[in-house]
Amino acid sequence: MSLDPRREFILCALVHEYIRTVEPISSGYLVENYQLGVSSATVRNELATLEKLGYLKQPHTSAGRIPTDEGYRCYVNSLTDTETLTLAEKRLIHRFYLEINKEMEDLIRETSSLLSRLTNYAAVVFAPALKKSLLKHVDLIFLRSWTILLALITDTGWVAKRVLELERPVRAGDLWLLESALNERLAKSSPDCIHDIVEQLFQLLPGRESLIRKVVISIDDCLAEENRRFYFGGASLLLQQPEFRSLEKVQALFQVFEQGYMLLRLLGGELEPERVVVKIGSENEQLGMEDCSLVIASYQVADKSLGVLGLLGPTRMNYAKAISTVGYVAQNLSETLESLHG
Repeated sequence: MSLDPRREFILCALVHEYIRTVEPISSGYLVENYQLGVSSATVRNELATLEKLGYLKQPHTSAGRIPTDEGYRCYVNSLTDTETLTLAEKRLIHRFYLEINKEMEDLIRETSSLLSRLTNYAAVVFAPALKKSLLKHVDLIFLRSWTILLALITDTGWVAKRVLELERPVRAGDLWLLESALNERLAKSSPDCIHDIVEQLFQLLPGRESLIRKVVISIDDCLAEENRRFYFGGASLLLQQPEFRSLEKVQALFQVFEQGYMLLRLLGGELEPERVVVKIGSENEQLGMEDCSLVIASYQVADKSLGVLGLLGPTRMNYAKAISTVGYVAQNLSETLESLHG
């Protein structure tokens, strides 16, 4: 149901003040702090109507009112200008990605810390799924006659490593031949393509079938492991929010995030390039996070979505700041990955 301009303004003013003060807001407070051009009695009647419509609730009979999830949704939808990042904050984000010289894993991990520091909310960043990337290089490094190191490097700069213990000793020359064959046949291909060339590898290295199977199975294992990887920054900040003083609530949230890419699958259908999505309270029921709000966006390379980043906080979060921060960080991370991709 759409609200008339005056009613919507009063609702948004109340939501803004509640986010700022964490206190129920009265009609008198709004009249004193906003030029509404109407009496306190008129504002009181408007608040009562907004409560009946489901946008507000009154925690106690004598208290002011606070927003419901529907009230927060109306407020978020009304935010036409969410540009609340300062010039200094924008420079900090830009410099962070300009100066960073780390492997992909560190880049993703530190992005979650950056988001959290800028907003004082918990942040989550889902790493790119290897199955969405192209293989740039495969390294097979001889450690000992029975032990090798497998390293997968993707076009987005992601590196997956695994130490393999072999059933039979291997010669460095055979290892070099297998590495060369893998790189010749898989360069700029999806990692899934490895199963299409197994027979070719058997013919190239007869008698080394056990080595080839070990490497192929290990590549599959790396893919499965990396597809569940995500980074959670600022978890302790949740405990500072009044809504999350209960340890049980925080533990329940962590259990949701432990399921990693199941969460991403539920959210991914709503994500579009350069669009920030806000999920408020009861809208997260399927995720088991009815007391929280999520502000999320995808990051991409060459118009291909690689992963998701976002903020997690109480429904009483500063949405304007959260939306602008998530959007700007996603944009800068995408540009950084684009430069690596090129």
